[in-house]
Amino acid sequence: MSKIKRNLGYQTIYQILNTCLPLITSPYLARVLGAEKQGIFSYTQSIVNYFTLFAMLGVVNYGTRTIAECKKERRSISYSFWNIYLFQALTSAICIVLYSSYLLFLSPDNRLIALIQGLYLIGSFLDANWLFFGLEKFKITVTRNMVVRLLSVAAILLLVKSRDDLWVYTLIMAGSPVISNVIIWKFIPNEVDIHFTDYINFDEVKRHIKPNLVLFIPLLGMSVYHVMDKTMLGILSSYEQVGFYYNADKIINIPIGVIGGVGTVMLPRMSALFADNRTEDIKKYFLTSIEGIIISAAAMAFGIAAISKEFTPVFFGEGFEPCVELIMVLSPVLIIKGLSQTVRMQLLIPSKNEKVFVQSVFFGALANLIANMVLIPLHGALGAVIGTLLAELVSCVWQFAKMNTKICVSQTLIKSMCYLGIGLVMFFAVRKIAPSLPQGIFGLIIEILIGFLVYSSLCFLLLKITDNSILKIMRRRQ
Repeated sequence: MSKIKRNLGYQTIYQILNTCLPLITSPYLARVLGAEKQGIFSYTQSIVNYFTLFAMLGVVNYGTRTIAECKKERRSISYSFWNIYLFQALTSAICIVLYSSYLLFLSPDNRLIALIQGLYLIGSFLDANWLFFGLEKFKITVTRNMVVRLLSVAAILLLVKSRDDLWVYTLIMAGSPVISNVIIWKFIPNEVDIHFTDYINFDEVKRHIKPNLVLFIPLLGMSVYHVMDKTMLGILSSYEQVGFYYNADKIINIPIGVIGGVGTVMLPRMSALFADNRTEDIKKYFLTSIEGIIISAAAMAFGIAAISKEFTPVFFGEGFEPCVELIMVLSPVLIIKGLSQTVRMQLLIPSKNEKVFVQSVFFGALANLIANMVLIPLHGALGAVIGTLLAELVSCVWQFAKMNTKICVSQTLIKSMCYLGIGLVMFFAVRKIAPSLPQGIFGLIIEILIGFLVYSSLCFLLLKITDNSILKIMRRRQ
């Protein structure tokens, strides 16, 4: 437990940093670049994301799980790492060639920005983070990412000065993963033998194709309602609507990083537990995670919805008023996605039960695609938001319905509904006091403090009265 808490601590610190930094850069970029330029960045990024998706296939989750299953023996780690990485390098190289062809023959507009976005593919070629995830050595990845993130923010504030600097912003954003992944290779010789020719086995490389493709299929489906929203908005609506969606989605995705960090930390631990067939420990960790995720996600969802009306003009400035409605409608996705990620990262992938994962994403992607085609032409960014919400809900319900037969989560979910009630109390408390507060950043800070005090006090009281195990874990030092 102490190692898990330590790794969760590293991830939490990093995600808090990730939460704070956009609070600096997003309002600055909204004013300097504007909705249309941000829409161009978001649209071109959505295109290159398809290529990076194919470049990595399912390597991050598959590699993490495979390394976790053999993490006690250096030779076994080296053998698995080099053969999986060779597979990744080949797929990345193919996608770099394909993206170059897209730039030459199929990219009519914004070609310079699209060219710079290609750096993301170089980052995919060099990505070896999954080795350290599998070894549960999160300090290395977290400290490196923190340094690169801080430097990238400094570069944005110093170098991006006008709408003409969109290419500079794109270079910083796409170049940062390349720098980050180059640095990680310095630490790889500490974990694996660098004489990779002693371990390469092309039959082993071919053996990794099928399980990677199995994990890739749901990731491809998820891209439909994570990336294609922006693509379809750019095609069926306007770059301005893409910009509104991009900023609302960015605000929601800031706290999602904190939730996703739990799954990143728990994946290697749960993979090892499944490999050892420790059923009771699996159940204990999973049910505790479900309740913990609902506590944190409910606070974030209701909190963001409560302050969105005052937050948007302070954060983005004039011209971004449509983001208020988008943020409020999209905020429940924090709870839904938190639950989905917990099932996926702690049960489906560690237990190699990818079939349910594939099914859930297929149905979610289908729901999103249909909703987008119907709603985006009518409602623009709001239509894309509704489609995303529907897709995440369909996917989440399917996963829980299938996995409930193996680990009964109904009782935990019902018990956790209390936190949604506390979230509502916080929401109405903030909205009640908001009209009497001064406009601007000072009033917004008071709203946040009121929401925090109401939610944390009521949650602590509930945990104390029910003698909840989460409170015991929080108090435990070892």
